[in-house]
Amino acid sequence: MVFKDYLAKIGKGGTRVDLKLGKEEYTLGETIAGSLVIQGGIVTQQINKVDIDFAIHMQQHDQVTTHLIQRFSFGEPFEIHPGAKKTFPFTYTLPNNLLLSGYSISYSFATRLDIAEAVDQTDHNSIVILPPPSLRQIQAALRELGFQEKYGSRSFDGYLQKFEFTPTSALAKEVTHLQFAAKMEEDGIGLLMEVDLVGNHQVRREIHFTSKQLDDPAILLQRLRQSVQEMINEPHRLGDSQKYYFRDHKQWSKLGAIGGFAAGLASGSWFKDDVKVNHDRLQDYSWLHFGGNGEKT
Repeated sequence: MVFKDYLAKIGKGGTRVDLKLGKEEYTLGETIAGSLVIQGGIVTQQINKVDIDFAIHMQQHDQVTTHLIQRFSFGEPFEIHPGAKKTFPFTYTLPNNLLLSGYSISYSFATRLDIAEAVDQTDHNSIVILPPPSLRQIQAALRELGFQEKYGSRSFDGYLQKFEFTPTSALAKEVTHLQFAAKMEEDGIGLLMEVDLVGNHQVRREIHFTSKQLDDPAILLQRLRQSVQEMINEPHRLGDSQKYYFRDHKQWSKLGAIGGFAAGLASGSWFKDDVKVNHDRLQDYSWLHFGGNGEKT
């Protein structure tokens, strides 16, 4: 028994923890449902606490910084006997103003089992946060217009997440670049759009699409085409009359825009690691998955 106690204290044959999620990909606003499973080992052990940390990881060059979004704690201290199993339900609804996964943005759940007088046990789950259906419809319409999302799109500017596109059709003769920030609304989606015209002229406007427009691809395409064409044909009128500009991202971030959640966490161009995520393995980022535009690698 003494030998078994020793093995359990150093993590050999001790209690294990496993956060089981239904899948790896989720959309903004979706509820993550799973279960926390604690499996007893070869000896009885006292569990002081169980924490699940939901964190964002942001990559800049060769550095990755981590910021804690939310911590979930489970129950009071308890004892678990050899071979016993305890299961706790786990649910979490993703806020609509989180950053989407992208080339520099990744998310994970880190679970820590605090065992009395023994090595703590951990479990890690990476997830990918994808665009909601309304934003995917906007992206599809832009592809129909001849725009392609750039590698490196979905960057965070300190206030909002920016979606960047380049023209691949006849519009390339008039447009060099299109970008927007998006805000999920009760009845649709809002865009802060900026178009860079040939000749180094920038046009900015705010556009809102209702749920009805988003649900009809033909109407959405027509409305989007008209909006972009107006920006090309009437740059001075639109540029002078708009209330919101990209320099006013701070205000939109307060209104629930995608990426706005991170504005309160940012300092300078990237996050400070000012909240200690107490899992040693978070210092080893080889298990994170960064993709071009939120696609898994």
